[in-house]
Amino acid sequence: MLKKYKEKFKTSLLGQAEDFKKQVHSLVDNFKKDGPFSASLACPEALEKVATFKDQVTSLKDQEAQIRRGLGIFKIEQPPNKDIATLDKDLDYIEQIWQLTLEWEGNWDSWKVGKFVELQTSAMENASVTAYKKLAKLARELKDKNWEIVEVSKGRVDTFKRTMPLITDLKNKAMRDRHWNQIKNEMQKQFEETSEDFTLERIINFGFDQYAEYINEVSSAATKELAIENSLKAISDAWEIIELDHREVFQALEDHQVQLSTMKASRFVKAFEVEVDKWERTLSHILEVVEMLLTVQRQWMYLENIFLGEDIRKQLPKEVG
Repeated sequence: MLKKYKEKFKTSLLGQAEDFKKQVHSLVDNFKKDGPFSASLACPEALEKVATFKDQVTSLKDQEAQIRRGLGIFKIEQPPNKDIATLDKDLDYIEQIWQLTLEWEGNWDSWKVGKFVELQTSAMENASVTAYKKLAKLARELKDKNWEIVEVSKGRVDTFKRTMPLITDLKNKAMRDRHWNQIKNEMQKQFEETSEDFTLERIINFGFDQYAEYINEVSSAATKELAIENSLKAISDAWEIIELDHREVFQALEDHQVQLSTMKASRFVKAFEVEVDKWERTLSHILEVVEMLLTVQRQWMYLENIFLGEDIRKQLPKEVG
């Protein structure tokens, strides 16, 4: 009797094993046909699909473990099902992709509506570089899968990465009103770069990327002009506190005249021509005054030695009389 029940149990287990294979095959087919591979899916919907497939895989793994334990009683070896292992790995991959996509969409939703002047470009660049590296790695590993979401998500991040130099140029702290006016004139558009509604989304909608090369030139010029602006301020600050010591004055005059000559030779001096000319005249006048003072001082020292002489002092009362 016991032998009969054991044989019946064994037959049942073998039947379950066959049925298990069919269930795995069916789930794999279902995943291939209805898996969350389309980029048109919303992230929550896609991740919900992934979770459903994962629950089914977990259930099949539990079922497989029970069957293997049962068959083990009869010394029948049942190797782990390769299809379920592959499906489990694919689900991990697709989940990673959708999690990265969700994270990127969250970043983009935050950045695109934020006030442009308050955007943290370094954090944005780090986030885009990190996301792109992860997606590019997944794209290489999954190149034979042809999952649309992989290339689309990678492409979105790559497109953003390529706009980062433009954003960095626009965020350049050296940019002044005159530079923004140049950009507005070139684009033939009006906007207020410090306003609440001047956002990253608006920049993209305005087509700033079509003028990226021109904006880069303006931003680079602004940086060079800032160097001139800072040098002029340093000259002004120096003459506010300089001691009237002829050695220090002459050294400062020489240094600053050289700096002004260098500025005048730069093609970026146009915005500061009036101030540079003013300082050239000012330093020239200072030089004249200092040289005049030194001449008077030398003459005074010469005359002082004469009038302090004994013979001259004796003659002075007679001359006065």
